[in-house]
Order: sequence, then structure tokens, then C-alpha cells
Amino acid sequence: MSELDESNGHFDSSRAELFEALGHPIRIKILRALDEQPMSFTELKKEMAIDSSGHLQFHLGKLSGLIKTDAAGNYELTDDGKEALHVAQAALRTEAMLKTKENSIARPFVISILGISIVWALIMVTISVELQGSAFSSVVVILGIGFIACLLILAGVGRR
Repeated sequence: MSELDESNGHFDSSRAELFEALGHPIRIKILRALDEQPMSFTELKKEMAIDSSGHLQFHLGKLSGLIKTDAAGNYELTDDGKEALHVAQAALRTEAMLKTKENSIARPFVISILGISIVWALIMVTISVELQGSAFSSVVVILGIGFIACLLILAGVGRR
């Protein structure tokens, strides 16, 4: 799938490269480390806990344009790298906030459905004891279907 520039409909390879660069947790970790201070290849390798020099070199290559080397040969963030890191961190904060919000909304919903299911079961038992005539079977069937529907809703919320 290609990235299209909305203004002219053409493929925007720089945008695709940016998404690829930010698409790996190690690369985000590298950007965070370099945001604190410039680091040598050896320092980055140690900080990232990467055993293979080739593995680190691969990730640094994916970050071209976002990092550069200074006069001493240490890696540091470019202005684009600083912006990209801020965008990535904002996206991660937003994702974490949405997950927290989703959980805070889902818990009371699950508890409500569970409460409704228990009340429904009690109503079923009460009606089945009171009605032992012709209406008994239809009421129990309707209440049973409602109870099963509540349980299915509860099971669906639990899978999220």
C-alpha cells in the first residue's frame, strides 16, 4: 500500500520512510536515548542492549534523516528527528490514554451486565415457582433467552 500526498495524489516516499522508521520499538528507544544526549555507536549498542553491531547498524540506517553524527562521531537527533520523536511520543501517550479510558468504561459496563444477568436469573426462578400452568413454559423461555443474551454480551465485552 502506498502513501499518497493528499494535495497532488502522488506517492510520498519520505512519509512512508518516516512511518517505517518509527515502526519499531528499538528505533523509538534509540531516538529517546539520543534526545537525552549524543552517543557513540558503542554507547548506543550498550544502551539498547543489542549484541550484534549489524543489528544496530540496520536500525540506525532506518533512522537516516532523523539522526546525524556530530564532529566527534557521536550520533544525535536532527531537527526532523526531534519532531518525529515528539510525534511518536504523543501517539504512544494517546494510545495509552485510550486504553485506560476504554478499561474505565468497560469495567462498570461488565459489572452492570453481570448484575442484570443475576437479577434476570432470580426473576426466572421466582416466576417458575409462582407459575406452574400454561404460561410457565413461555415465560421461562423468554426469560431464558434474555439471560443467555446478557451472558453473550458479557462474554463479548470480556474478549476485547
